[in-house]
Amino acid sequence: MDEFFRASSTLNPKLTILIAEGKHFLPVNELLIDKDSLLLGKTSPSHGGFATITLDQFMTRTRQLSLKTDLRTLNDHQLVFGFRIVNKSIVFY
Repeated sequence: MDEFFRASSTLNPKLTILIAEGKHFLPVNELLIDKDSLLLGKTSPSHGGFATITLDQFMTRTRQLSLKTDLRTLNDHQLVFGFRIVNKSIVFY
């Protein structure tokens, strides 16, 4: 979390949060805590119209977590290693 907080501190807070899965970007709309990890949940392709968390909402919901908290995907608990900006979204990989 520490690295993500520092890397995203100057970004637009209205950017949406997505996660890459294959050739698709899926909306993150669920955040779960499991021990020392924050699990990023997704439900369907981003073009499906499902709600997506913005950077501002993400920061608000995670500010109380330890800076040592890992970011992982919910479905397979794979560690998220970074992100990039695509259009108006932050995409975790």
